[in-house]
Order: sequence, then structure tokens, then C-alpha cells
Amino acid sequence: MEDMITDAAEWLLSARQGMIVEDNMPTSLYPDSTRQAYRVQEQLVSRLTELNNSPVIGYKLACTFAPLMEMLGTNGPFYGYLMTHSTHENNISLAAGDFTQRIVEPEFLLVMDADLPEQDEPYTAESVLPFIGNLIPSIEVVDHRYADFTRVGVNALIADNAIHGVSVLGEPVRDWKNVNLAAHKVDLWVNREIRETGTGANVLGDPLNAMAWLANTLKSHGKALKEGDLVTTGATSPTYSAMAGDDIRGDFGILGEIAMSFT
Repeated sequence: MEDMITDAAEWLLSARQGMIVEDNMPTSLYPDSTRQAYRVQEQLVSRLTELNNSPVIGYKLACTFAPLMEMLGTNGPFYGYLMTHSTHENNISLAAGDFTQRIVEPEFLLVMDADLPEQDEPYTAESVLPFIGNLIPSIEVVDHRYADFTRVGVNALIADNAIHGVSVLGEPVRDWKNVNLAAHKVDLWVNREIRETGTGANVLGDPLNAMAWLANTLKSHGKALKEGDLVTTGATSPTYSAMAGDDIRGDFGILGEIAMSFT
């Protein structure tokens, strides 16, 4: 079992480094449970942090958008890890050729202001809110090793660090808790035209619900949200597959803007 987990992590690392696209993970390496998929993910992330001298700085949520859950045949989200080497500042230009996929998602990123205290009852949006500090407008670029990610099964996506590519961060906003995130509009602009529009309601009904989901899931995995953790909460709008030459902008209204481009 341990050999299989190690070999699966090494296969995913090799596919990332070689920018190899396959139909799916090899059958002999495919995780047979969600728990096993997360164990593969942890080994992959451990190798990535070592190779890139890049500590983990938080979490990314995936599949918080109901249409994507339906597409993947799952009834809930999953998570991966954020690292320093794959987290960038606003207005960055990235080489399109560094990605096998460039699936762009505007997301609310929330920063933990304090350790989330242990409690017996499940966490809720209301119970996690006091421990969250800044909100940061962000864009995630999803990248993966699969010819069609909708056909590989959720465990293959979890194992590949929830198919995280990079995150681009805007300016932190401290005074945001009077904003109804569920109703808050976010526009995704591509080459100076609005391409997609959504709201925070696309993120499990509210990005704070996504934070509660993560807190409860981490607890079941023997982990917890800690002070300073960054959490990208999931796509607020339908995604866009970017190409070289695209200028991308996420407009979060009074909460700011985030911009990036591909060359």
C-alpha cells in the first residue's frame, strides 16, 4: 500500500515536470478511496515543496461550484495546498507554455487571522467568521495532466493536488465583513471584454460555507486551519480556458481587482 502511494505521487510529479498529458493515472496507481487520494496528494506536495524550496501557505478548494459537481459526478468539494512557488502577486505575466491547461477562475481568498479553536460541534459559516482576517481578490489557474479531467474520477484530481496550477493575488481588504459575499458580483474580463459573471453564491452558497466545509474536512483528517493560512474558496463564475496573448482581469467591485496575462 505504501509503495503504491509513493509510486502514484512519483508518477504525478513526473507528469507535472514533463508536462505529460494522459487519459488517466495508471490503473495500478489509481487511489481506491478519497482518503488514499489525499495520502497521495500529501506525498506529491511534500516533493513539490522540497524541490521548489516552497513551503505550504494554505489551501485551495475545488468543485465548490454546483455545475462542476454535477459534471464530475460528486456531491461535494475537495481541497489541495497552496505553496509559495505557485502563488504570485497582482499583474503578473506568465508563460502560457508553462501550463498544459490554463483554466482561469476568479475566487475569493480568505486569510486566517487566528488559529481556529477546536470544538465538538461542526463548524459553520458563523463560527469560522470571527477567526478570518483579510479578504484578497484572486485568480486561480487550474492545470492538470489529463486529456479530459471530467472523465478521470475525483480521486485522480485530489491526488494531483486538486489540479492546482497557480494563484494570483490582489490587494488585501480588511473591511469586508459588512459585504454579503453570497450576493457579491464578480466579473471575469478577457481582453477588455466581460467573458463570465458570477457571485459568491456559486461557492457552496457563500464562500464562508466553503470555509466551514474546509474546517470540518480538515478536522476529520486530523488537521486544522491556522493563523496565516490562505484559502482560495472556489470559482465564483464559469471558468475560461486561456491562451497565449490573453489579458485576464477579475473585477470584484468594491473589493478590488486582480489582473494577469499569458504570453
